[in-house]
Amino acid sequence: MKKRLLSMILVLAMAASMLMGCTTGTESSDEGSGQTEEKAEKKDGEGYTIGCTVYYMTEFITLMVDGMEEKAKELGCDLVMLDAQNDAQNQITQVENLIAQKVDIIVVAAVDSDAIVPAIEMCEEAGIPLVGVNMLINTDQPYHYVGPDDVLAGELEMQHAIDEIGGKGNVVILEGPIGQSAQIQRLEGNMNVLKKYEGKVELLAQQTANWSREEALSLVENWIETFGGKINAVVAQNDEMALGAIQALEAAGVKDKVVVTAVDAIKDGCNAVKEGKLLGTVYQDAALEGQEAVQKAYDVLEGKVTEKKLDYIDMPWITTENVDDLLTTIYAE
Repeated sequence: MKKRLLSMILVLAMAASMLMGCTTGTESSDEGSGQTEEKAEKKDGEGYTIGCTVYYMTEFITLMVDGMEEKAKELGCDLVMLDAQNDAQNQITQVENLIAQKVDIIVVAAVDSDAIVPAIEMCEEAGIPLVGVNMLINTDQPYHYVGPDDVLAGELEMQHAIDEIGGKGNVVILEGPIGQSAQIQRLEGNMNVLKKYEGKVELLAQQTANWSREEALSLVENWIETFGGKINAVVAQNDEMALGAIQALEAAGVKDKVVVTAVDAIKDGCNAVKEGKLLGTVYQDAALEGQEAVQKAYDVLEGKVTEKKLDYIDMPWITTENVDDLLTTIYAE
């Protein structure tokens, strides 16, 4: 009898202990104090958790992610990296999942500049800051951002292409995925320059190749068939598409008659510049962009950055004269 009574007392004591433990955790979460306490603890050495969703892992984004990982390690932060695989709804779901995981801040390279807008409100409601990187968000609401001045990039590549063909002739434009801020703004830059040459330079065609070398190859093959020898310049909104265009032009035996320009200055793009196949490319420092995005995220969490504004990285024009500056440094094997 005594043994049975002792067993019952022990069971009741264990149950009470478990109940108290569960109640304490729930109260902390419900009152919203848990997140503040957790961040205070992280400042003492654990580091923050930065959630990130990118549109998809192109060569450029891979370089950007390398920069993010390097900076996160340097700052002692954990980085949760997600690939939206060019699916805008998937990216919104990823933001929801990161919020549910209670990351400290979310960094977004948007699949679509319009479709990502609800993420700002979602993050605000959850009390989690948001930082845009690489792709602008189409909103009048202020937000933190680090990335390229894509209008300038579009102007640079178009201006140099037109200068090379003597200020007159025919051009085609290879666009990024329709709706992404880079596509919208680089096209704006392209058109800003084209307007100055109205009646002298004709835009024969413009179409998306979705940042893809393979899609650009196929598209330019079709344009060569359609326009014959009328194309004087291909203005590609990234290096991958420019390289696909170069393949198509070489296969058709007309590369020496057509100028190609681009944006990004990835390693393959720089090699094409060095070889004289690509006239030039606008350098968008992917690693720096990633590093700056993580640094801004960290500074926001530390309270060092409070103003929500757009920070643009430098965008120099890369030619045979300065391409070795990249090939012998960041791209050196």
